[in-house]
Formats: sequence, C-alpha cells, structure tokens
Amino acid sequence: MAAGSTKAFNDAVLKTRKGVYAEGDTWQLVFLSDTYASINTDLTNPTSASFTPVVGGNVAASYTLGSITIDRVTNVIKFDAADIGQILKNASNPADLKTALLRNATVTNDAIQAWDMTVDGTTSLDLINNDFTFTFGAGGINTSTNQSA
Repeated sequence: MAAGSTKAFNDAVLKTRKGVYAEGDTWQLVFLSDTYASINTDLTNPTSASFTPVVGGNVAASYTLGSITIDRVTNVIKFDAADIGQILKNASNPADLKTALLRNATVTNDAIQAWDMTVDGTTSLDLINNDFTFTFGAGGINTSTNQSA
C-alpha cells in the first residue's frame, strides 16, 4: 500500500448503520506502529487497544478532532473534521509511526478507520528530521455515494 490508502473497519460500518455513533461523539486520531497491511478490518468490536500506539516528543497520545460534520449533498454522504495541527520534527518523536487510526472515544475507543502513513507499506515516517501534517483531503474522513434506481 501507499501513503493515504485507507480502509474502514466492518464493525464500524455496522455500528454506524445501527445508529451507535453520533456526530457529537468524541472522534480522535491516534498513530500506530502497526503496518497498514497488518490491520485486520474484520475484527469483532476492535478498539484502539487492539493496536500499538506511538507517543513521544511532539506526537501526542491522541488528537481530538474538531468541527465534525456528517452531511449529504445529493447522493454523497460525507464524514469530515478539521485537520490536526502540524507535528514538528523532534529527536524525541517516535521512529516507528506507520499507520493512523480514527477511533470513537465516546464508544469504548472503537476503531473506525485506518490510513497507511508509509510510502511502501513498511518504512516509518521520519518525524525525527521532518515536520508532518496530516490532512483528510477534499473527500473528508470518508464519503459514501448512494446509487439511485
């Protein structure tokens, strides 16, 4: 995989459709040393505790997302949030950040979605020598496009 590849957890999709999650919940981004390929999105009730977080230097244990919106324009439903601030390079930053994980902190830190942060699936971001900015992009956290009959 490559930087920016993303996948949603199957239980998160199920719980979203059952109305377990809400726009007003506390949504957080955490960074992991787990490779993107090792993230099993078919786990039953996965939480962020199912994975290995990276913390230290300028990398926080979690980043609470602001400006959460879930909107619909015609047949496209978009889940979005404000981007987190820049993580400045620091000799104390973790050397093994490979994956970003969205979790719902309101609902037992449920794992929602994962992003590959590497360029080749295994090489960690170099946060010792480089600043880093995580952005969700124009598509937001995720979008769903419904097909009309």
